[in-house]
Amino acid sequence: MSSKSPRYQGCQVLSVTPTGRRVWRFNISKNDVALGGEETTAGSAQPKKRAAAADWQALVRPQLNIAWLPAQSVFVRAVSLPTSDPAELPALVEFQLEKISPLPVNQIVWTVLSKAHPDGQQQTALVIVAARSAVEEFLDREVTAGFTANQLDFPLVRQWTGLDPRDDGLWLLFDATTAAPLCLACWYIGGVWRDVTLLHLPPGEAMAPALIAQLGQLAWAGEMDGWLKQLPVTHLAAEVEIANVIVPALHDWSGHPVETMPPTDPAALATESARALRQQPASSLVPSDWAAAQRQKFIDRLWITGLGALGLAYVFVLSVFLITLHVRKFQRDDLRSEVSAMGINYTNTLQLKAQVSILEDQVALRFAALDAWRAVVNALPPELTLTQLDFQRGQTLVVAGTVSPDATPEVTQFNSDLKKSEVNGQALFANVKPAKIETRPGAPTSTWSFEAELRRNNTP
Repeated sequence: MSSKSPRYQGCQVLSVTPTGRRVWRFNISKNDVALGGEETTAGSAQPKKRAAAADWQALVRPQLNIAWLPAQSVFVRAVSLPTSDPAELPALVEFQLEKISPLPVNQIVWTVLSKAHPDGQQQTALVIVAARSAVEEFLDREVTAGFTANQLDFPLVRQWTGLDPRDDGLWLLFDATTAAPLCLACWYIGGVWRDVTLLHLPPGEAMAPALIAQLGQLAWAGEMDGWLKQLPVTHLAAEVEIANVIVPALHDWSGHPVETMPPTDPAALATESARALRQQPASSLVPSDWAAAQRQKFIDRLWITGLGALGLAYVFVLSVFLITLHVRKFQRDDLRSEVSAMGINYTNTLQLKAQVSILEDQVALRFAALDAWRAVVNALPPELTLTQLDFQRGQTLVVAGTVSPDATPEVTQFNSDLKKSEVNGQALFANVKPAKIETRPGAPTSTWSFEAELRRNNTP
């Protein structure tokens, strides 16, 4: 890690939420930072592409890029350590890192902040741990979107650093910018931050019971450790919609009135992030090898851009382009000639294919007509008289005739037998409609008719 941080001329703080992206731009002076502007992009909108000039500007005017890490991949733990120099704090944390981290040490990235105890002999170190794979995935995704982060921060932690309590209490800091609500539960007992825990809560009506259950577990752990004797006053920093859901449950749980306050403005949190990280911290959530790789890509990109701007390279590329263009034109003309010749053959082939298909259909219909006629003759009962046997549209067979009124059941039997007609083991008809029988009063005979659809090769 470099002992001397670069002199940044500006700073950007990026917040990525389900609703979109927000970027705050700051001007960095010698002693402080000042908000210079804000840009909001909807979730479906594409971020602006980085111009080549921006790379050269970043070389002469370094800019600090800070991204807020999504809390889904963050683990927060507060530990008590002896007072030390800020530069030595990471070394003290490393001794307890295996006990603190929920993942193996080689699979995480971490950073630490601290607040001194009133006795001046100890300090509360807030360790922020994140899965290395999740951090690298987030960083790579933002690089693709045009934002290369130098540092990562956690806005809820910035809210915690801004707290300056006078009495014992429980501070619940909510982040409502995520898909599922997140709460940082901070216990300040006896002038010391005893515990700081990140709680993941479900949205909606299930939020309050889940919060009370997790707070109950934390309170029980505090009683076991000996620093919690009774539940303190609860301070809630959340949006009105969240407060309306959980305040009654918190009041019933603690037995004290709940003191509510509006959440810290995101622009103010971004200012605190820029102010805290303008000097290189002792430990960073950005993996050092990933940062080195991005730096090398940045240098390579500058070289490629510079070489591409040389006039000789431009003339060479232009010459190759013109030569290639003429060659492609000649090739295109040859292909057009071949396509024209092949088009005639293709048209003739299609015509022959259509003629053959017509002849095959005609032959098939002739045999189908003979098979249908034979099937009708074989299945026709002697009580029925056949008066009509026609083909319509080459596929539908129309059968009609007469019958004495007392023999009409034979029509139904004839219709059923015709459905069962087969040729070479396959059904002859795809569909035989029920017979229609008409009987006129006083008439000596009744008329009947029905239609049968021949099964063709393409009939399922």
